[in-house]
Amino acid sequence: METNSTRCMYVLFSRQNTRIGRFIRIFLRDSRYSHVALSLDEKLYTMYAFSRKRHDSPFSGGFVREYPVHYIIRSKDVPIKLCRVQFDESEYAGAKARLEDSISRSDELIYNLFDAIVLPFGKRCRLRDAYTCVSFASYVIGMDDIRNIGELEKRLSEYTVYEGGLNELIEKYSITPPENDDYYDRKGLIAATKDLMLLLSSLLKRSRRRRMIAG
Repeated sequence: METNSTRCMYVLFSRQNTRIGRFIRIFLRDSRYSHVALSLDEKLYTMYAFSRKRHDSPFSGGFVREYPVHYIIRSKDVPIKLCRVQFDESEYAGAKARLEDSISRSDELIYNLFDAIVLPFGKRCRLRDAYTCVSFASYVIGMDDIRNIGELEKRLSEYTVYEGGLNELIEKYSITPPENDDYYDRKGLIAATKDLMLLLSSLLKRSRRRRMIAG
């Protein structure tokens, strides 16, 4: 039987020092943060999110295994909030099953750019197997009614276990990416453009499929 200490997941909110991160905060003024990731432990060794797969390609988005050092740009610290979400046994089993299913089907999952675009206007564009960082985290922990990062942050505020700079946790737990980490491999503008075109093509196909099913 799992103990209370294992029936939990961690939700990491971060204030990204990227152009897209700043853009998100401009339109979503109810939140200090621009990115959400799930972790299976407070040391942040196992983090999952919907985000870019390479630093120089913001639209290569999909389901990714993240590492905290990816958030640090030019040695500038990143403000974060870490929440430890408690579950009862059935809730935890459901959350774990949803996460494990996503991991096993990671190649089928894509970043929902359409949902991200309409989100600042209070709308949603839900597509099968397509998520933003906040919609994925909310889905896994069983709060699929969440609309944006600010709302999720408020919902989880009672579970906060740390709020401050990310560098403090990186130093505390000596968090480093694996040797084969290719996040910082630069492939250039042409590759980034191809990533965007491929993402848009996949989203349009799923959007048309949704309309056909609805019709």
